[in-house]
Parts: sequence; C-alpha cells; structure tokens
Amino acid sequence: MSPYEVVQTTSLQDVSTRSLQQPLFFDKKLKTTLFYNIIPAFNRSVRHTAILSLTLTASLCLFQSCFTGIESTKTVSLSREDRKILQPTPEETYFKGVKSEPLSMWEKGKSFIAADNKALLIFDQQGMPTDPENANLGGTILKFEEILPKYELDGTTTASIIFSANGKMFKYNTGKPMAAAQEQIMSDQIPMLIDLDMVKSAKDLLKGNKLWIRSHLWYDESGKRIPGRKFVEVTIDDVEPGDISFPLKIKFTDNKGTHACIFMSYGNSGIETRLFSNLFFISDLREKYPAISDETWNAICEGNVKTGMTKEECKLSLGNPDDVNRGHDYSQTLDLWLYSNGTALWFEDGILTRFRK
Repeated sequence: MSPYEVVQTTSLQDVSTRSLQQPLFFDKKLKTTLFYNIIPAFNRSVRHTAILSLTLTASLCLFQSCFTGIESTKTVSLSREDRKILQPTPEETYFKGVKSEPLSMWEKGKSFIAADNKALLIFDQQGMPTDPENANLGGTILKFEEILPKYELDGTTTASIIFSANGKMFKYNTGKPMAAAQEQIMSDQIPMLIDLDMVKSAKDLLKGNKLWIRSHLWYDESGKRIPGRKFVEVTIDDVEPGDISFPLKIKFTDNKGTHACIFMSYGNSGIETRLFSNLFFISDLREKYPAISDETWNAICEGNVKTGMTKEECKLSLGNPDDVNRGHDYSQTLDLWLYSNGTALWFEDGILTRFRK
C-alpha cells in the first residue's frame, strides 16, 4: 500500500499521532498551521484538508477554553465560622448611623468647623493671608453656600465649593467635574474641616450611655496624656469636635470618677485604628473571662503584665506582638514575644516566666 493510500485510510487522529514528528505550531490568528516532517508522499489536497480540519479542531478547543475556566470551577461557599467572622460586630452596627453625606445632599448653611489654622491652605489663596497662622481660622465655623463651576485652562469645568465665615468667602476647588463631585465628595473628606452634623449625630448617640473602653490612651481637657485603663466601664459625658487628626473628641467619666477624653475617627470601618469599634465595647468584656482572677484582670486593665499570666491574658493587656520566636528544649515549649516599643515576654509552656518593659 502506498503512503498516499495509508493517508486515505487513516483517521485524522492517527495522522496527527503517526505522521507528525514535531508539535503543531499555531499563529496568533489561527489562520495557518505549520507541519514539519509530514509523510513525504502526502498529497497536497489531502494535506490542505488535514490542515483545515486540525485548525478548526484547535479553534474549537481554544474557543471552548475561554468559557470553561469559570464555568467548570467548583463553587466555593463560606463556612458558618467564616460567615460569622465577616458579619459586622455589635459595635460597628451600633455606630453605623453616624455617617457622612455626599455633596449633592448638602443644604445651604451646613456647618463645618476648621480644626486648625492650617485649614486656610485648602482654599483658593487669592486674597488670603500668606501666613495661615495670622488668619486664626482654627475653631471658626464655616457654612456651605453653593457649588460654582471653575473653568480650567484645558477647557474643562470642575466644581468649587463655596463656604462663608465672618463675612468672607472661601473657595475649595475639588478638582472633579461637576457631576462627579456631587456624588464623590463626602462631608467627612474635606481636609481639616469637621462636619458638625456628624459631631451632633455622635453626641446624640453616645451622650449619657455606659460603654467599656478598649484603650488606655486617655487625655485631660487640655489634651495632655494621663494614665488610663482599658476594659473598664465609662459614662459618656459629651462629644465635641476633635483635632486635625481625629475629628471627634469623646469626653467620659470612668467608674472611679476620673474625667478624661479620647480622640476618635468617623465611620464604622476602614484602616483607621481609632474608630468607635476599636475604642469601645457596648458590653462588659470581663464577663467573657470569668476564670481570670480579679488581680490579673486589674493588671490587664492597666496595661501591665506579671509572671504567671497566660498568653491570652498578656494579649489582652498588651495586644498582639509584632514578632514571635518559638522553640523548645527537651521538656517544654519556649516562646519569645517582641513588641515595637521594646517590650519582650518570655513564655514556658504558655506561661509568662519573665518580661522586659
């Protein structure tokens, strides 16, 4: 039988496996297929037929592969524990009513307070003092007036927000098109300006309530740092505008009669560490740890540690370590916890045996 007859009586699959001594190569547009070292006597017309058949087969395979990557992927469902972790905490839910407003919802007269004299720098400087400290804008209430178009040199139009204070006008250029600014500019996003509506909402929510504070970073009325305790009950006395870094100042009295305040950010979630959900509990954490002695719990509240404490107790007191080294000897497990402030804790079989603060 001639090579030609072999090709005629052989299936396309056999041709591809027996006749090709090197792989197929496809160009990017799948228009040609290059063979190397095919049967010498392969008839031109049969060769063209084989090329067309293999090209169509490859095209269908590639076409199908565009869709099977997702369709064939097994659906992944969250476990009950995963769903529980992703649910908002009671503290996040508690504070969710304190939220900012988009520019489109601002009414004329909406009030903001300048957190610092440097707030002058965010406004159009035409006609403004060269030194912001001389303007004494810090603590001044600015009222929203209107939105005006600003015509840029490239022919585009952006939105400018006009505020008024003490008979003067202040223009804040958003740099965004008019339509985009209406929805994208939020009332808590104007640098160094504090939305007084949000301060009032926080005050209405918190004043007079009993909460359990999570931070020992307490300050007195003048802003000076004072010794604080965490996980203790406090009563919220007032909420006032904060400073250039944290827009809310929460004033409280603890269960020993100490008056103090703590600075807080807006919102329920985000990368900030001083959100309500990171600073307060709405229930007593002590109830979750009945096995911890009163002496140890008092040390935890003051941010201290003592020998004999467990890892969990040390974590409650100092937070998560920045670095952990673990090892063991012939009889016990050894751990070294390191903190960025220089604190070091040594554990043997999970019990604190010595520490450096």
